[in-house]
Formats: sequence, C-alpha cells, structure tokens
Amino acid sequence: MTALERVKVCCVYIGAIVGAGFATGKEIILFFGDGGYLAPLVTGAAMGLCAALFLYVGKAAAGLNERGVLTGMAFSAAKYAFYGVIGICMLLTMTTMTGGMQTIFGDSRTGRLCGFALAVACVAFSASGAKAVARINTALVPVLFLLLAALYFKGAKSSEALPFNALKSVSYLSMNMLLGGCLTVKDGRRASAKDMAIIGVICAAVLGSMTFFVYEAASLKPYSQMPVYALCVENGMGVVGAATVGIAILTTLAGAAQSLGDIAYAVVPSKAAVACALLLITLASYGWDFAEAVNLFYPFIAAVASGVFALALAAFAACALKDKTKKLFAYKRNIR
Repeated sequence: MTALERVKVCCVYIGAIVGAGFATGKEIILFFGDGGYLAPLVTGAAMGLCAALFLYVGKAAAGLNERGVLTGMAFSAAKYAFYGVIGICMLLTMTTMTGGMQTIFGDSRTGRLCGFALAVACVAFSASGAKAVARINTALVPVLFLLLAALYFKGAKSSEALPFNALKSVSYLSMNMLLGGCLTVKDGRRASAKDMAIIGVICAAVLGSMTFFVYEAASLKPYSQMPVYALCVENGMGVVGAATVGIAILTTLAGAAQSLGDIAYAVVPSKAAVACALLLITLASYGWDFAEAVNLFYPFIAAVASGVFALALAAFAACALKDKTKKLFAYKRNIR
C-alpha cells in the first residue's frame, strides 16, 4: 500500500466507529458513565489495534477462499445468516444516524427536514461504493479529530482514572467493531504485514485519543441528550459542537450505507435497486428520536456483535485448522 492508501483505510475505519452516539458523548456515557477515563482510553486504543487484526483476517480469508477451503452448502448458509445479522445491525445504525442528523439541525420542522435531506444525500452518495465512502471519511475524519481535541483542551478536566469495567469495555469494543470490521476486512487482501502494523498503530493512537476527549467532555453533561453538543452550546461553541456531531454522523452513515448496500447487492445484483432500497429505508427513518434510538439499539447491537465475533473467530479458527490439516496430509502423501 502507498502512504495515501494507508491513510484512506485508517479514515474509513475510524469514521465508521466515530458516529453520532460517539461524538455526542451519548454512547460513551451509556457504556462508561459510571467509571473512570482509563476504560474509554484503553478501549479506544484497542478498537484501533483491531484494524490490523481485521486486515490480517481479510488476507487469510482470501487465501483460504482461493484454496477452496471456504466452500460448501454449510459455509454458504452460515455466510448468508451472518450477512442477515450484520444487515439488521447496519439498518439500526443507519436509522440512528438519520435521527441524529435531524436532531442536530434543531427542533423546528425546517431544521429537521434539512438534517434529514443531508442524511439522504449522504446515503445516496455512499451507495455508489467504497471509493465514495473513502473520499467522505478521508476529508472529514482529520477535521473531526481536530474539533474533538479543541473541545478537550478548552474544557475542564476533573475525572478520575478508575473504576474500570472490563465487561462494558468488551461490549463497547464489539459493538463498534461490527461496522469497522466489515469495511476494513476487504482491504486485507492487498495489505502487507508492515501495512497492517502501521494502520493498527495509527488507528489506536487516534481512536484512543478521541474516545478520551469525548469522555472528558461528556462527563460534564452526562444527563443531556447530546452531552458534547450541550457543553459546546453552554460555552458559546454551538457551531463547533454541531459541526463535530454532524461530521461524525456523516462518516458512520456513509459506512453503514455502504455495508448494508454490499449485503443487499449479494442478494439483488442491481446497484440501482440497492440504491433505491437504501433511500427508501432512509425515508422511513424520518422523525426518529436520536436519544431513544441510542438507548434502545446500541446495547442490542453490542450484544449481537459480541456473539457474532465469537462465532466468526471460532469458524475462522476451524477453517484455518482444516486448511493446515489438508496441507499436512498432502505433504505426507508427497513424501510417500
């Protein structure tokens, strides 16, 4: 990979994770509000390192597929079941992001319509494929990082490092890895070990910092619908807060739309039909309440994601073992 390609992979991965719930501080408070700053800091860094893991899995899976290991009716059934579960989670993510975009534009009918129209435009653009999502995230993720850093250095810092709830950290990690993993694993085929290491370290540094920044800001307004935005408004930085949340929504909305589109395209091989379906889903999301959607959907997505990754890891290990066994028998036959 070139340096620019690595940056694009990092931005797509980070942008998928940093959504409305993250940037507003709502999901950070939901998972880490009763603990110290060490948990979100470590969890954010771990999420970043997982980018390297997904790249490796993508590369290994491509090799297994080429050697005919990932074939058969059982594998096909498992693959489509996996797609179905992920599709539901992507659908819930899209509707939540659409609700967040409407909320950030204000309570008036005109404001909500403007936010909704922007969400629809983002989905329409993202439906064209991975290149569109990469362009969106490469442009917006650096701006988002700078905005969150500015909020942190301007605000008060009074939180403690402990307690650390490991179970909540694992749940939060799993929830965010679902979308990030779906987008990143495809790049594994062309990634070298050096690429994986560099991308993992960059993502860990950026996500660890961003999660920490958001936690510190959100802790000052834990009961608000959008803690970070409420803090910005209180300090005369409403425009900065709106820009921060709006950018985060767009990056995650783009990733969720692309992932859901890829899944739909595997079933209905027509880009026009898939794009229309995504737009209809978005239109059906008009009027969603952002805070209620986060509280209702995110714990469900976290629980589903934990199960999905446990099963995927077991299946991947079984396939790798099958491949190794096959190679061993072939080697013994050649010796004889």
